[in-house]
Amino acid sequence: MKELKRRHTPYTKFKAYLFENGCSQQELATMLGKSRYAVNQNLNGTGGDFSLKEVRKMCAIFSIPADDFFIYPQVSKTKQSEEVTHEQFVVHSN
Repeated sequence: MKELKRRHTPYTKFKAYLFENGCSQQELATMLGKSRYAVNQNLNGTGGDFSLKEVRKMCAIFSIPADDFFIYPQVSKTKQSEEVTHEQFVVHSN
């Protein structure tokens, strides 16, 4: 079996949220104006990451906080006075 090469951590919690709320990857793709294939790669970590604009749009559409679905917990819990390194972020501006 071929091992998957992941470019970033998969969004398993958001995938579960979509499933529980009856939203298909095709429906999400339509909302974001991209292909189902691209959304699948974004969700599974095998392609590029979601853009910040896309994350904001999904959070607005589903009324969810980005911290719960798109950002590593250790980043969102970091005190503002502490320096946060680039590697701690899941979401990257495209």
